[in-house]
Amino acid sequence: MTEWFQIFLVLSVAGSLLTGVLLALKKWTGKQFSPTWQYALWVGVLLVMVIPVSVKVPALVQPAVEKQVVQRIPPAEAELTVTEQPAPVDTVGAPAGEVLPFTEETALPPVPWWDVLAVLWVLGALGSLGYRLTGYVRFSRYIRRTGTPIELDGVPKRLRVSRTSATVSPMVMGVLRPMLILPETALTENCLPYVLRHELVHYRRGDILWRWVAVLATSIHWFNPMVYVAAAQMREACEISCDWCVVRSMEQAKRDDYMRVILELLAVAMAKKQILTTQMASEKKQLQRRFTMIRNQKPVGMKKLLLSVCVGTALLGAAWLTGCTLRETYVTKEPAVETADEIGGLAEEGSLLFVGVDEGGRADTIFTYEMSEEGKATIYSIPRDTFVTENMKIPYLLVQENGDEKLIQTVSEITGRPVKDYVRMDLTAAEAVIDALGGVTFTVPQDMYYSDPYQDLFIDLKAGEQTLSGKDAVSLLRYRKGYPEGDLKRVEVQQAFLMELFRQKCNPAYLKEIPAVMDAIKGHVTTNLIAEDVVKYGEELYHLKQNGMDAVEMFTLQNGDMYYETAQEGGGMGLFAEQSADVLTNDDSFATEQPALVPVGQ
Repeated sequence: MTEWFQIFLVLSVAGSLLTGVLLALKKWTGKQFSPTWQYALWVGVLLVMVIPVSVKVPALVQPAVEKQVVQRIPPAEAELTVTEQPAPVDTVGAPAGEVLPFTEETALPPVPWWDVLAVLWVLGALGSLGYRLTGYVRFSRYIRRTGTPIELDGVPKRLRVSRTSATVSPMVMGVLRPMLILPETALTENCLPYVLRHELVHYRRGDILWRWVAVLATSIHWFNPMVYVAAAQMREACEISCDWCVVRSMEQAKRDDYMRVILELLAVAMAKKQILTTQMASEKKQLQRRFTMIRNQKPVGMKKLLLSVCVGTALLGAAWLTGCTLRETYVTKEPAVETADEIGGLAEEGSLLFVGVDEGGRADTIFTYEMSEEGKATIYSIPRDTFVTENMKIPYLLVQENGDEKLIQTVSEITGRPVKDYVRMDLTAAEAVIDALGGVTFTVPQDMYYSDPYQDLFIDLKAGEQTLSGKDAVSLLRYRKGYPEGDLKRVEVQQAFLMELFRQKCNPAYLKEIPAVMDAIKGHVTTNLIAEDVVKYGEELYHLKQNGMDAVEMFTLQNGDMYYETAQEGGGMGLFAEQSADVLTNDDSFATEQPALVPVGQ
C-alpha cells in the first residue's frame, strides 16, 4: 500500500506539472488547435495521473518468505574429527547502562510515516469515491423512477431513451447500459434535433468513460488541488469540442438556433451538475467560450492538425517520462515475494544454513550453525573453492535451476547433517546490517588491497584494530588474494569476524536496532524463517553468551580430493576464477569420500 501511495504521489506531481504547462499555454493553443485537440489533451493529463506505467521494470528482489517444513530422512552421520576451539574472552560489552533482560523492550520503533500517510490516502480516496458514487446512484435511481421509456428515430438501439419531468439538462449516463435522458422541454420540435445531435456525439465518442476517468483521478488525488482544475478543464473542453463537432457543417442561422436551444435548456434546468453524465446545458461561465467557438468555428488545416498531434504527443510524453523518472528515483519498491514452495530439501530437525552471495548470485560465504542439547554452538564453514563435481565448484550450484534446493542438499551431504533453516543474503543486506548496528571493531590481520573493475570491487584496508563500516566489513570478508593459504585463511578471518560480531552485538541493548536491520535487509534476503524463528535463534545465542560460552566449535570443511586453492587465484567472489591457468583440476568425484573437519586456525 505504501508503494502505491508513493507511485500515485509521483503521478500527482507529474500531472500537476503538465496541468500548469497547459494552463500557461491555453490562450495560444486555443487559437492554434481545434477544441477536439484540447479535449484529448486534458483526457491525457488525467490518464497520466491514474495509470501507473513505468519505463523500467522494477528489479526482482526476494524478501523473507513464510516458513516451510519438508519431511526428509537425514543421511547417516559421517565419521568426523572435531576439535573444540575456545571462544575469545568477552571483552567488548554493550553500551553502558543498556544491558537489559532479553525479552524486555528497549526502545520504541520509529513511526512509519509513509505507512501512516498511505493509510490516510486510502481512506481519503475511498471516502471521496464513495461520496461521488453515492450521489450518482441516488440521482440515477431518481431519474429511472421518474422517467418513461420512449423510442426515437435515429437513436442507436443500444442507447435507451427515457423522458423525464425532472428539471434537468439533456444527458447521457451509464457505461454498460447507456441511457439518454430527455426532459420535457427538450422534446419540442425546435429543440429535439439539436439535442439529439449533441448527445449522440457524446455517446459515439464514449465521453461517459472519460467522465469516469475524471472521477477516478479526483478520488485518487483528492489531496491535490490541481487534479480538480484538470478535471474541470476536461469537462469544459468536452462540451466545447462536442459543440464544435455539431456545428461543423451548419449554416450560421442554424448555429444561432443551436445557441438559443442551449440558453433555453440552461434557463429551465438550473439544478446542480451531475457527475458521470454528459449535460448539454453547462454552467453559465462556460457559455461565452462555447458561443465564441460556435460563431467562429473554422475547419482545421492539415498543417495545424499535424502540428497539434506533435505538440500533444510531446507534452504527454514529457509528463509520462517525468513521472517514470521520479518513480524510479523516489518510490520505494515493495519486493516481489518468493513462495516457500520454491525452497526445497529442508528437514524438520537439523542445522541453519547461511549463504552470502555475490553480485552474480553465486554462493561466496557458506556456513552452518547448530546448537547442541548440551548448549554448545557448532559452526561449519565450507570454502567457496570446494568441488561438488569434477568440473564445478559449490558457488555455482546456486545459479542453476532450483539452486537453493541443490545447495541445501549438497551441504547436507557434506556436513552429514540435514538442513532445517535456510538464509540467503546478498552484499547489500550484509553492509546495511553492519551499518545499522554501528559497525564492528575488529583487528585486520594484514594490509589488504585488491582491485577488480569488472566486478566493481575495490578493497583497501590497513592492518590493525579499527571499527569497520558495512562496506569495509564486506571488503574484509571478500578478500583472499593476499593470503598464502588462500581461501582457507579467508574462511578463518570470516569466522573470527563472525565471533566478534556475535560478541559485540548479541546483547539486548541492540534490540532497538531491529527495526533498522529489518528495513535494511528487506528485499535482499531469501529465507524460510519467520519472526518467531528469528527470536528463538536470538534467545539461543544470548543465553549461550550469558552462560559463559565455554566453547564454540568452529570448523572448516576441506578434503584433498575435493578442494584446491592457489595463491594466484583472484580476490573473493572472482568472476569464474577457477578458469585461471594456475588453478589445479580434479578428476575425482565429489561423492568418493567425506571431507575432513579442520579446526579454525590449523
